[in-house]
Amino acid sequence: MLGVIVSLLALTAGVWAYPSGAPATACLDMTPQHGPSEQTSTPSYELVVSNDTYAGGDEIEVTLRRTGNSAQFRGFFIQARTPGSTDAQGQFTTVDSGTTKTVNCGSVANSQNGVTHTGRSDKTTVTVTWTAPANRVGHIQFRATVVETEAVFWVSEVKSAYVQDPTAGPLPTQATSSGQDIGVTSTAGPLPTQATSSGQDIGVTSSGCGSTKGCYQAPTNCAPPACDYFSSWQTSGNSVLFEVSGTSNGFVALGISDDNMMGSDDIYECVYDSDTAAGSTTVFSTWSPGKTRPERDSTQGGISAISGSYVNGVVSCKFTRAINDAAAGRRKRQSEKVNNGRFYNLRDNYYVLMSKGSTSGNTISYHATNRVVSSSKVDFQSNTQVTGAGSPDIVKAHGSLMMIAWICTASVGVLMARFFKHLWPEDTLCKEKVWFAIHRAMMITTVVLTIIAFILIMTYNNWLWAFHAGAHAIVGIIVVILALINPLMALARPHPDQPKRFIFNWAHWGVGTVARILGVVAIFLGMDLAALDLPPAATFIMVGWVIWHALAEIVLEVHNCSTSSKGQYTSTGRAEEMEMDNAAGDTKSKPLRGGNYSGGHNIRKGILGLYVFGMLGFLIALLVYVGLN
Repeated sequence: MLGVIVSLLALTAGVWAYPSGAPATACLDMTPQHGPSEQTSTPSYELVVSNDTYAGGDEIEVTLRRTGNSAQFRGFFIQARTPGSTDAQGQFTTVDSGTTKTVNCGSVANSQNGVTHTGRSDKTTVTVTWTAPANRVGHIQFRATVVETEAVFWVSEVKSAYVQDPTAGPLPTQATSSGQDIGVTSTAGPLPTQATSSGQDIGVTSSGCGSTKGCYQAPTNCAPPACDYFSSWQTSGNSVLFEVSGTSNGFVALGISDDNMMGSDDIYECVYDSDTAAGSTTVFSTWSPGKTRPERDSTQGGISAISGSYVNGVVSCKFTRAINDAAAGRRKRQSEKVNNGRFYNLRDNYYVLMSKGSTSGNTISYHATNRVVSSSKVDFQSNTQVTGAGSPDIVKAHGSLMMIAWICTASVGVLMARFFKHLWPEDTLCKEKVWFAIHRAMMITTVVLTIIAFILIMTYNNWLWAFHAGAHAIVGIIVVILALINPLMALARPHPDQPKRFIFNWAHWGVGTVARILGVVAIFLGMDLAALDLPPAATFIMVGWVIWHALAEIVLEVHNCSTSSKGQYTSTGRAEEMEMDNAAGDTKSKPLRGGNYSGGHNIRKGILGLYVFGMLGFLIALLVYVGLN
């Protein structure tokens, strides 16, 4: 029994032999002095560096972090080595003394050329600063031993991309810890970011949202690469790991803002540059002064450990941002005209803004409509899932007015003119024939609603052309123009007895028909835009209304033919269907000849009532979706 107890005590002592970090005796082989043999599987961790070349005395930020939703780690040991050597190079500086400390490897006192943990706490990411030797020593690669548990660890298997010495020879094969080439080039001099070639997914994922990291997802609960917009944040020590992703062929940007509007914001642009030879994706740290293009910071103040990818129309990036780095803030905003040197402290709460759009090289375009904002301020120290603020009220109003105009008022106005001219032959409304009074009121309402909706959306877009609205914007402009032309033509129409009246009749009918069709098309196109982004169910409702309206016209046409076998002609031979009659009090109006219009009036009224009832049901359902979105 005593032997068992001694053995257990020895095992416990071995397992927890170095809770305060790796000793100097582990410098050579970087192997923990506890537990069973090391793992042979691919580690779920990565080392990311802020530069891909170096000169003597350069400072490089090095970040060890988990990938995807892998387990947290407790211990680590990082060194910088040259190819084929076990000698540790350079000198480390700890960013957070509460979680990291330096180790002196080799015979030189106070060399600080290794860095390790200081306790047993679980970690998801650790960032340290490495200073290169005064004289270049060749290409450098950072290596880490990572301890997940006492029995699960990887020895020197987590490796960074090579940090190149421009004066050295050919570069060894570039590989990340997962064996993927990240496309580091041999460009001399320090670069602001580390760019990943297109086609290499960096693994932005929604796994852990709400439990191990906070997330913003649009649509709600989407998972990359199926998200229009995705961002996540995970705090470790004095830094936050951000992930950004979205469907775009150009850029996706994350903004940190004190309000829910653009202006005075920290912006981090994830940019895919297709103009480079292989295509590359990187992050730019910028500041948004307002409606003008964000101002980029050439020093990348406050961010590090940058990686990015572009795969199948999805732009993704990862980067680490200091929670509050006054020095980085001063570097980032040296000019007093840019935020007076402020640097947003992520211990405070801010809105999350996201946008996307096209690029020219690595320059982003204006994004009038492709933008979203969180519904409330975000606590970046929490792991909550944040919802979007929904569509702006002005966009909802634009869409609602267009739906009312082209689903309701335009449709009723057209049906009255086409099928109900003879229902109330002796009755008047506002001193006009009933059908004409209703038709005119409905079409004037359609034009007024269309103009108001146009003014609203142009105000939202700052009276600039919404390029990202695509075909919706083009079709919408055509609809507005046609909607204005038709009433102007009606004001100038000739008298029914004029020989060229038929020209107006066909032009009025043609312009109105095209406007109606394009109005419906514009609604369909607008339902999928990011500013409104209605769910698929709304599209099915819209399709249902189109079918309902088509059935109503078919039924009325059949009924019209069955009650008027000889057709509807005036004594002058012109089609009454195309005619806009004079006031009902005009005793000179020509009487109709042929056709039986004495019957079927109640049936027509019933069809009209049923149509209006169903149409209003479809319209109300659509407006509810708009309001709740």
